[in-house]
Amino acid sequence: MGSLTSKPVILGVVIVIVIAVAVVASYLLMFKNSGQSKATTTTSKVVTTTSLMVSATIRAGGSTWIQPQMEVWIRNFTSIYPSISITYDSVGSGTGVTRLLQGVYDIGASDVPMPTQLYENATKIYGKVVTIPDSIGAEAFIYNIPGFKGTLNLTADIIAGIYTGKIQYWDDPNITAINPGFHFPHERIIAVHRSDGSGTTFTLTLWIQKSSEVWRSSSVGYGYVVNWPVDQLGTGLGGKGNAGVTAYVKQNPWSIGYVELNYAIVNNLSVAAVRNPATGEFVIPSLSSTLNALNAVNLTQLPSVLDNWYPYAGIFMNIKAQGAYPIVGGSYLHAPANYTDCNKAIAVYLFLKYILTQGQHELLTGYVPLPSAVAQKLVDELGNDMTCNGKPVANLVG
Repeated sequence: MGSLTSKPVILGVVIVIVIAVAVVASYLLMFKNSGQSKATTTTSKVVTTTSLMVSATIRAGGSTWIQPQMEVWIRNFTSIYPSISITYDSVGSGTGVTRLLQGVYDIGASDVPMPTQLYENATKIYGKVVTIPDSIGAEAFIYNIPGFKGTLNLTADIIAGIYTGKIQYWDDPNITAINPGFHFPHERIIAVHRSDGSGTTFTLTLWIQKSSEVWRSSSVGYGYVVNWPVDQLGTGLGGKGNAGVTAYVKQNPWSIGYVELNYAIVNNLSVAAVRNPATGEFVIPSLSSTLNALNAVNLTQLPSVLDNWYPYAGIFMNIKAQGAYPIVGGSYLHAPANYTDCNKAIAVYLFLKYILTQGQHELLTGYVPLPSAVAQKLVDELGNDMTCNGKPVANLVG
C-alpha cells in the first residue's frame, strides 16, 4: 500500500519541474529573439533584394563576334551570382536564333536583329520575345595600295561600284577625284569579301543598299551571304572570317576588303575614311566616331524590347551628326518574355540587366557601349515586359 501512495506524489513533482523548465526556456527564447529580430529581418531583405538565392542554368549561343565579350560578361556576372550557371556556344548568328526557337537556348545572340519571319515564329512559340542590343560595332575597309600614304577616301557609290564590277581600276575618276595628291596607276582592283555567312557582310550590304543607287540597281541586295558580281569577273576573292579577308588583302597588292572595326583596331590595320551620306563628311572609323553616331540617335525612333527590331537594323547608320561614322550596327540578344519557372525568369532578367548596366563598363577593345539613355530605357522595359506567371520579373527581385 505504501509504494502505491508514493507514485502520485513523485509524478506531481515531475510535472511541476517540467512546467517550470518550459516557462524559463520560453522566457529566455523571448529575450533572445527580442535582441535579434531586427538583424534577422535585415538579412532576409538583403537576400531578397540581391537575388542571391536564385539558382538556375542559362544556355546561350549564337554570334561568333560577341563571344570574347560574352565570356567576360559571364565570368563577372557569375562571380556575383554563383548559383546561376551560364554557358555560351559560338555557333553563328543564324544557328543561335534557330536554337532559341527550338528551345535549346534560353538566349540567342545575333549580329543583326532576328529576321521578321523568325520573330513571328518565336512569338507563336513563346507568346512574346524580348530583343536588346548588347553593344555596338562598325565595319571598316582595309586596303593594300603600294606607295599610298595617308587615308583612302571612299563613298557608298564607289564601294558599290568596286564590288559590282562597275569600277574596276584604281585610276577610275570617281576614286581619283576624292583622293588628290596621289597618282593612282591603272591597276585592277581586287575586291575581297567574306566567303562564309557573316553578320559583318549583312551589316555592310545593308548599309550599301540604304546608301547607293548603284548597289540598288544591281539587285545584289543584302544578307549574311550575297552573290558578289566581282566573282564572275575574276577579280573577287572570298576569305573566311576577318582573318581570311585580312590575309588576302595583305597578300594581294591593289586589293581592298572589309572587316569588323574591333578586328582592325586590335591588329593595327590601316582603314579608309567613308563619306557619311547624311553629312557629306569623310569619317575614319574609330570608337569615337562610332559613339558620335550613337549619341545622336533619336531615342523616340528606337523600338521597345517586345517589338520586331529587324526593320530597325539600320537605325545606327548614316546618322546626321558631326564626326559620325556611317557604317554602324548592333549586336543583339533575344529571349522569351514570359515564363512559368520564376528562377529561370529572374536569372535571364538579371543577366540581361547586368549586360546593359555594369557590362557596358567591361567592354573589350573595339566593342562600343550603348548610350546610357538607351541602356536605361531597355532596362526599364525589360523589368516590366519580362514576366513570370503574369507578374513583372522586376517585382520578383525586390
